[in-house]
Amino acid sequence: MPESPEPTALYRYFDADDVLLYIGISNDPDFRGKAHLYERRPDSWPKQAVRRTDEWCASREAALANEKVAIETEKPLYNGTHNYDDVAFDPPSWPVVERGRKVEQIAALIRGEIAAGRWRAGQRLPSIRTMTEATRVGQPQISKASKRLQEEGVLVLEPGRGLFVAVQPAHHTKPG
Repeated sequence: MPESPEPTALYRYFDADDVLLYIGISNDPDFRGKAHLYERRPDSWPKQAVRRTDEWCASREAALANEKVAIETEKPLYNGTHNYDDVAFDPPSWPVVERGRKVEQIAALIRGEIAAGRWRAGQRLPSIRTMTEATRVGQPQISKASKRLQEEGVLVLEPGRGLFVAVQPAHHTKPG
């Protein structure tokens, strides 16, 4: 039996300068606001918030859809989901890596996407899990390849947000 629609608020938090900090949804925005204060987080946006607005939606599904659009268009400072320019990733176009130097092969695939212009500076890469599923290579090898590319200046890790193509990717030639 489907659940009955429950009114859900789309809420926005702003700082003292009226900068949009965060967008979220909850059926109890007062309770959720208090919970934000106690979450372990690398940023301190809840303590910067001085104002909240609530926009009530007829159902959670409607609120989720509105939240996605709001985050994509309004670009709050501290939302992760829906707030990034993600690379276009076509897993079937990546070969299954079966033998040999897997870390080097994964790094070469990532470099190839960047060199071809499919993955651009500032875009977020797919998750390690997604790349693992596409290539059938273990997470440790994907992690090592991304670490190598970070050391080369090709990728940048933003803790809690993901792995991004460096704004000015380094240009390296493949060793002969």
